[in-house]
Amino acid sequence: MDHQKLIERKYLLSAFFILLLLPVLLSPIVASGDGTGISPAEAQKKLKDCNSRYFQGNAQHPNLLSDRRYQTTTGGQHPFATVITCSDSRVMPEVAFDQGIGDVFVIRVAGNVVDVDEIGSIEYGVDHLETQLFLVLGHRNWGSSHCRRYRCRTAWQYPAVG
Repeated sequence: MDHQKLIERKYLLSAFFILLLLPVLLSPIVASGDGTGISPAEAQKKLKDCNSRYFQGNAQHPNLLSDRRYQTTTGGQHPFATVITCSDSRVMPEVAFDQGIGDVFVIRVAGNVVDVDEIGSIEYGVDHLETQLFLVLGHRNWGSSHCRRYRCRTAWQYPAVG
């Protein structure tokens, strides 16, 4: 191999490793685990108090303006709780707990089941973002459990139209 090809190969390998390390180098910017400075008990109390406020019709809708979007984009997200909930469109933890952008790390999955991907997301919230509380939020009358019980037909079981 001639000298010019060796140099080109060295540059390609360097570029590859830089691209490989870029997410690690930028991770403090994108999501930093500085924590929120509150205890797990305080995080739980905060969710309970804000949920009560929501149900009483006194929601404050905090942290929803452009300055909060800018703050979380430039300074990273610092949620105080990780919440796993159903992907049902009627269940919105940010609304039910009267929270705003970057306040809670929400994982949504149909049927509220946990598999490898969801576990990875939970680990990200708890370990990397250092959330102080992990909450499993369920609800009644899940569409997925209804389908399991009544054996709903799925799209691939219907005959083709046309």
